Amino acid sequence: MEPGSKKRILAAAKKNEDRVISWSSLLKVMGLTFEERQRMLEILKDSKLHIWLINDADQHLVFLTASDETPLDMAYQWQ
Repeated sequence: MEPGSKKRILAAAKKNEDRVISWSSLLKVMGLTFEERQRMLEILKDSKLHIWLINDADQHLVFLTASDETPLDMAYQWQ
């Protein structure tokens, strides 16, 4: 799959569903840079996945899940 393609972004998101992962690592697997992170959000907003963002000890983390439940106390939902 081509880096940064919609297909690759969706496949990486599905593979990492229901686990906390470093946002920069997830973006790298998707073929995106941190400056291109908005592309990930734009593509995933139409999916059934909920995007939870976490900032823990100056580390940017993300949690993707199909559940509506808050995964962690310190997470906030994107959009």
